[in-house]
This record gives sequence, structure tokens and C-alpha cells, in this order.
Amino acid sequence: MKEPDFQQLRLFMQVAHAKSFTSAADATGLSVSTVSHAVRELEKQLGLRLLNRTTRSVNVTEAGEQLISKIAPLMEDLGLALRSASAAGDEVAGTLRLSVPSSASRLILQPLLRRFLLAHPGINLEVAVDNSLIDIVTQGFDAGIRYDDVLAQDMVVVPILLDMRFVVVASPEYLECRKIPQHPQDLLQHECLNYRSAASGALPRWEFEKDGKHTRIAVKGRLATNDSELLLRAALDGFGFAYLSHAPIAKHVDSGELVSVLEDWVPTSTLYLYYFERNNTPKKLRAFIDFLKGEAANN
Repeated sequence: MKEPDFQQLRLFMQVAHAKSFTSAADATGLSVSTVSHAVRELEKQLGLRLLNRTTRSVNVTEAGEQLISKIAPLMEDLGLALRSASAAGDEVAGTLRLSVPSSASRLILQPLLRRFLLAHPGINLEVAVDNSLIDIVTQGFDAGIRYDDVLAQDMVVVPILLDMRFVVVASPEYLECRKIPQHPQDLLQHECLNYRSAASGALPRWEFEKDGKHTRIAVKGRLATNDSELLLRAALDGFGFAYLSHAPIAKHVDSGELVSVLEDWVPTSTLYLYYFERNNTPKKLRAFIDFLKGEAANN
């Protein structure tokens, strides 16, 4: 048996309450024939007569009264649930789950965390710091933050940090008695600290650009990791050159603990927030995007 749908039950309740197909049609904005057909289909599916109809009146049968007594509380609960869900959709609230690399956590989230949470007390924030490129949809994240060279397909992307500077650095201890590189190819004669993608296992080549010329170098060294903090530590300890975001390590360069080389060769990059395209972006995510755009405009 085909089960009755919500519309049929709702229209039956309307007719039973008003004792009139015309009144029920006016209340729902439907035609009398549409309301009548829905009730007839309901009776047919249940194998019961729910209403006695004459040219002058409509009365509920005993079977109809029994059905009403059982479904009325359920219909009321369903209506409350739907209204509650609709109201929740109008609120900027809920748990926002983000997947971000460690650099984005330091450069973007840490400086803005307090202001965002104070501005949106209804939003709970869960941040997974992960330098690998994960599938945010299957992993249940609302959005991710990544560099422009590792963005997933079929995603909406929003630039949130433009002209992000990178540097190639090594410690004075490592550079002692070694020739300072003047060209990216010179790095092939040095120990370099590689970033290994946890997702693909690949060792991305180091990107360089100068005067419109692009160069990609497959460097070699004794250490490979997807942990930028470990790369920094190894560089400070004198184990070779590291290719790192400038902002988090600027204090080490300024203090002389690290020496920056090939500065006119290292290009800038962009950090993007990305999320799966859907018809209705959750308000909690839209609030976060608007907040980031507002912060960028004010800086």
C-alpha cells in the first residue's frame, strides 16, 4: 500500500476542522478540486471512508475521528519541529568545523579568534590543524583553508590572504664555510629540508620566479615532514635550508638565528578558504566568510 503523504493528511485535517472543502481550499490557497482529490486519494490508500459528503454538508466519520485523534498530536509536533528548524536557519548559530594548515592557524585564526567568537556568540568553532589535503566533505568539515596550488576541484574559493610571502632560510651555523646560493639551482649543492605531502606522499618542488621566469627545483636532504614547526626546528639546528612562510618565522630572521637567501626569487602565494558549493550556504559559514572579508578590508 502506498503510504499517505503529509499534504494529504494536512488537507484532510483542514476539511475536517472546517467541515467544508471550500473553506479548506481558501485556507490553503488550493482549488476545491485539488483538496477533494487529495482526500479521496487518502481514503483510497487507507481503504476507509473518512468523510461523509452531501451537497449541503461534510461530516467526519467514526474512522475519520479515530484517525484525527491519533495524528493530531503528531501533526502538531511536526509543525513545531518545522517551525523550529526554520527559525534556526535564520539564526547565526551552530558548530562551524574548519580544516586548516598550521600556517593558517597562526596567521589567520589565532589573531582573529577572540574577535570572531565575541562577534558571534551563537557559533561554536572546531578547528582541525592538518597540513595534509583532506576531503572536507567526507570528513564533515564546513570549510577548509589551503594554498592556491592545492585547492580541491568543485569548490567555492574565497581569497583571504593575498601576497603571502615565503622565504628560503638556513642557520648561520649551516652557512659557515658554505657558499650562499645566488640562484635556485645552487640549492642542489646543499642540504634542504623537504615538505612531504601527507595526502600524496609527494615531495613538492620548490617554486621560484624572477623577471617572468619560473623555476621548480627538486631539492634533497636528510629530513622530510609535513610539520612546518619541525622544518623550522631543523633549520634552526643547522640541518639545511627550509622553504617556509615568512610571517611565522620573521622573528628568527630578524634576530639573526636564520639567514634568508634568494629573496628576489621567492614568489608570493595566496591562502584561500574553500567549501563545497551548495544552494544555501549555512549562515554560520557565511558569517565567518563575511568576518574574514571585513578584517581584510580593514587591514
